[in-house]
Amino acid sequence: MLDRKLFILLLVVFIDLLGFGIVIPILPLLVERVGGNVFLVGVIIALFSLFQFLFSPILGRLSDKYGRKPVLIVSSFINAISYSLIFFSQALLIIFIARIVAGIGSASLSVAQAYIADSSTKHERTKRMGFLGASFSLGFIIGPLLGGVVSEKFGIGAPFLIPAILSLINTFLIFIILPESNKLLQKDIKIELFNYKVTREVLRPKNMSFLLILFFFINFVLALIIGVFPIFSQMRFGWTESQNGYYFGLIGLGSFITQAYLISLLLKKINEIQMIRLGLVIFGIAVISIGLTPFGWLALIAGPFTSMGFSLLNVNIQSLISLESDPDEQGIVLGVAQSFAALARVFGPLTGGAFASLNIALPYIISGFLSIFILLFGKNYLKLFKRG
Repeated sequence: MLDRKLFILLLVVFIDLLGFGIVIPILPLLVERVGGNVFLVGVIIALFSLFQFLFSPILGRLSDKYGRKPVLIVSSFINAISYSLIFFSQALLIIFIARIVAGIGSASLSVAQAYIADSSTKHERTKRMGFLGASFSLGFIIGPLLGGVVSEKFGIGAPFLIPAILSLINTFLIFIILPESNKLLQKDIKIELFNYKVTREVLRPKNMSFLLILFFFINFVLALIIGVFPIFSQMRFGWTESQNGYYFGLIGLGSFITQAYLISLLLKKINEIQMIRLGLVIFGIAVISIGLTPFGWLALIAGPFTSMGFSLLNVNIQSLISLESDPDEQGIVLGVAQSFAALARVFGPLTGGAFASLNIALPYIISGFLSIFILLFGKNYLKLFKRG
């Protein structure tokens, strides 16, 4: 059974990803309708990730100073504002502003992770991080379907009202129900837009620096392929938009099953380090298979394995980052980690697009081989970590 605190946290993350998922199928159409082009779509997506990158450590630091609860309340309210802006006005400038605001509000994932770290034992942490990731995946499954159906029936701006209302409800639920988890408030912490010294200190321990670099690269190899897939599938397999939708649904389902059930089962047999190695192998082989196959059915089978491999990596790396950090620094360390991931999501799609312009399958092949290279390169480093 989920306790009340964990349920509210899962709801926070689910609503964040529901809104993100709703945006996926309709944002390009919306930007085009108001006079933009494909390049501007890319810029808007990059802006979201860029501001998520900038504000993840800031929100993490604020949660170390003032507590997790007030930061979660404010960030949820910010998300409500971002979606409301697009619902009320679909002007290009408003879309730019709204996605920047959404990037800031969505930077609260590190705070939710810190809340879990505060309120769970070390042995519970990986399992609870898995639940957090599962709610993430569930939002990604439902969001695109909901966005497509609602926009077709009620207009292209209508879907944005759903996450706006849910985020507002979430704000009140956090305020009323969720207790504060951070018992070690650090009132003397300075809040800065970018603190190189803090980031350098977080990276100083050899274990932590490797984990954060690893976290960057696994998000980078995923971002390499996500943006180019609709073009790749159309050119290689002749898939339509609806077929791509089913594919992404399978991806989300594979991620949900892995994080909600498979990780808990695997923890009884193997530890986090072994799951990271397994994740790199599964992701690398699945992505290379998709890049090389001429058969759509094989890509459909391999797709869920890419999300399975990535989920094993994502949850266990974040769990180790949490275990390696001091209890009074959970917010800033996990915030820096989310900044690394957001930065990877800024550069990944741009790099993937550049490779795809040379050969449409190249992002997949490079992503897969880079994953295998990371496994070989990080083999000795991963031996350094110990479960608490």
